[in-house]
Amino acid sequence: MPKYVTHCAFFFLAITALSGVWMRLYAISTPSQIVAYDHILHAHSHAAILGWTFLAVFIIFLKLAWEHLQQKKQATILIIVTFLITFSMTIAFIWQGYALYSIILSTTHILIEYWALIFVYRSLKKVPDIPAVSKTFIKGALLTLFISSIGPWSLGAIGSQGLQHLPIFDMAVYFYLHFQYNGWLYLILIGLFLYLLVKKGISLPTKILKVSFWIYIFALFPGYFLSVLWYDFRVIGIVFGAFGAIGQLVGVLTLCFAIFQIRFDIAENFSKRVRLLLGLSFLLLLSKTVMELALLHLPFANLIYETRSVVVGYLHLTLLGFISLLILSLFQMGQLLDEKNPFVRMGLATFIIGFTLNEIILFISGLFKWLDLTYLPFENELLLFAAILLFVGTLSIWSNVFKQENLLAIETKAFKKTT
Repeated sequence: MPKYVTHCAFFFLAITALSGVWMRLYAISTPSQIVAYDHILHAHSHAAILGWTFLAVFIIFLKLAWEHLQQKKQATILIIVTFLITFSMTIAFIWQGYALYSIILSTTHILIEYWALIFVYRSLKKVPDIPAVSKTFIKGALLTLFISSIGPWSLGAIGSQGLQHLPIFDMAVYFYLHFQYNGWLYLILIGLFLYLLVKKGISLPTKILKVSFWIYIFALFPGYFLSVLWYDFRVIGIVFGAFGAIGQLVGVLTLCFAIFQIRFDIAENFSKRVRLLLGLSFLLLLSKTVMELALLHLPFANLIYETRSVVVGYLHLTLLGFISLLILSLFQMGQLLDEKNPFVRMGLATFIIGFTLNEIILFISGLFKWLDLTYLPFENELLLFAAILLFVGTLSIWSNVFKQENLLAIETKAFKKTT
């Protein structure tokens, strides 16, 4: 697999982190307010989900299956097209916000997602070393990726009818987000994780993993109600939400139990640093899933929905914590990153410190609001510091990709001389 494609993913992680710094500067620096805040926010969120996470998981799949792929050129073209469209979309959002060009480009990205979906699905049939349980998770991920796209398509219809100020518009947004991070990204990352374990010669507890998948996938659909309990669905909303929350928690606990059974095999094949990062990733997954149970208490749920810092903290816990840290774990396990490189180690430490500080400040800020206390001292400055740490950590990790390219070029040059 061409090494340069890894840069595409890290480019958008850097853009996400840099736009995060920009948003934090917005609250304390007038010169930074040259662009409307919501423009930066749209660029930030789309670069994170459609750039960083989408490209990263696709690159991990290509890395693992590359030797068996028959359409390598198509895979490379797909990454390049995704990069160009997503970069153009990010610029469009900064320039004009949610308007004509950004809508056209984000719609084009959905079509690219369908292309990638079909590519991965066809590849599953032709790659012989993917275990059946891993295929099950990956196929579930592809299904939920397709389902999530119903949200953006419906936004156009809702907006054309002048209904964007009604609850149905927000429901469509939450529909998309729910099936993206609870569906597509969770399932594809677990599927790739299991595939990587098998490539290392580790036998999987297949039956337990299949039970985990089916419990989780059946709970995923009613679990959507957890995101929209702010709307009065009466008893039916609580019933479906409870089924979704409890089912997803049982599914995650079953998955963790299956992984715990092969912990010694994992210890034999991966370093302590990688195992600690994996442990942190799954701990954040459990924390996020347990937190969702609190939404079943409607008064508390309404309080959470109305507290922006808590909502942002939850989204960061999921996307920046569980998902991004698991991606970085898989990058190291699949040798897309050199875990022994000091810049990777320093970058990961800086990234995790920035993430932790960000979460602490956001949730404490929410607690202050709930208790009717005064404004958290230096909140904006601390959030800015956390954003800078995340950006610095990203650049440090990314630098290793350049170093690996240089080493590969030197080794290739030396090999040609000897032959």
